[in-house]
Amino acid sequence: MKIAITGHTHGIGKAFAEQLAARGHEIIGISRSEGGNIRRTLHTATLIEPASLFINNAQSNYAQTELLYEVWKRWAGWLPEKHKWIWNISTQMVTRPTSTNIASQYRNQKIALEEASIQLQYKEAWPKISVIRPGEVATHGNWYNTKSDVNVWVKSVIDTFTQNENLHVTELSIGHTDKHIPI
Repeated sequence: MKIAITGHTHGIGKAFAEQLAARGHEIIGISRSEGGNIRRTLHTATLIEPASLFINNAQSNYAQTELLYEVWKRWAGWLPEKHKWIWNISTQMVTRPTSTNIASQYRNQKIALEEASIQLQYKEAWPKISVIRPGEVATHGNWYNTKSDVNVWVKSVIDTFTQNENLHVTELSIGHTDKHIPI
């Protein structure tokens, strides 16, 4: 399967790219560090269009939401034999206010992404859209007891989406815990 990932050279995007490539998928990587720019919405959507799964990970102002709309518009109404999926990477910050101005702007941009996702989920049967909310994830090589390891977090997301092909996960929040539930 062809999988397009924005922000594929760092953090969550890099972990998705590495783990999905290891499973045999072809990765279409789009990152600013390699000359990609999600603010060039039409160009970026053209790169994403041949993929079957789009992991909408990179965030730059409201460009992540604009890219969602453009890819959705191109993919809407695809025939069932050519299923398409969009995973929008949001944040658990959307569920609670924040005190800093920069974090508040970031939170508002992610709220816009989630609201757009909700609206588009009900317009067409395809593409399927999911919102994925990371908790605190160690994305820059920092490891603290309060953050999840990025590779463990991404594996958990992939496993959740691939364990049963007949289920569609519309929203997923996964964060760090110090406790293990023995089941």
